[in-house]
Amino acid sequence: MFGFFKKKKTGKPKAIAFVDYEHWFISLDKLHHTRPDIKAWRNELAAEYELQEIIFFADFSNPTIRLEIPRIREVSSYIIETQNTATNHKKDFTDFIMLDHIYQKAITLPEIETFILFSGDGHFSSVTNYLVSRLGKRVGVYAVRGGLSTQLKNTASWSRLLPKNEDPQCEIHRLILASLRTLLDNKQKKSYPTFWGTVEAVARANHLKRPEVADALRVLMTKGCISQGEVKMNDGKRIKILQVDWKTCKICGVWE
Repeated sequence: MFGFFKKKKTGKPKAIAFVDYEHWFISLDKLHHTRPDIKAWRNELAAEYELQEIIFFADFSNPTIRLEIPRIREVSSYIIETQNTATNHKKDFTDFIMLDHIYQKAITLPEIETFILFSGDGHFSSVTNYLVSRLGKRVGVYAVRGGLSTQLKNTASWSRLLPKNEDPQCEIHRLILASLRTLLDNKQKKSYPTFWGTVEAVARANHLKRPEVADALRVLMTKGCISQGEVKMNDGKRIKILQVDWKTCKICGVWE
């Protein structure tokens, strides 16, 4: 009767993943002006491993990161709050709490063959070396491109950087700019492209999901390729419209 609820054996190595979401979110935003694709990452792991748990760690008192919780819950309900509530000792506890959980899982779950760490911090090189050298585990490290410690990379069994060389948003960037170019080049009709109007048009014309197009458009705005200005309509109302800096687009490599 209860067999229906048991996990099916897949023949894949059993793995557990530990995610420093502050590293992923903040580094990706600062270095690449984009957001984590949590589902795509989870799916990549699931294709190779029998995932037992994915544990996310972060100081969610940060309002921006706190907004990410619903997206994280789409792949895991195992979320650890690492906020330091001490008033006289402001230190980042995320690394320490992650290390504690990693060592605990290594002891309590000896059947785990692969440990996945999502962090670029060199502080994890000691535990990585312990897992590999002393326990005979494989340790894979994911990190944001440009934010991986050489020491951590050298102690891990393998490492992968995100985003990958080919940014999946590049094609959406080109589709957005092509749509705006066509609209703005139409001399016969005065056009006022808005943020959500553009998202709707590009998504519908190219069979894309609206959130994907919206995220890509925000990245273009962060890079300075697109900005928002105001125009006054005939009825006196003011609306925000998109304005394209084609020179910046060419410098950023998103438009030729």
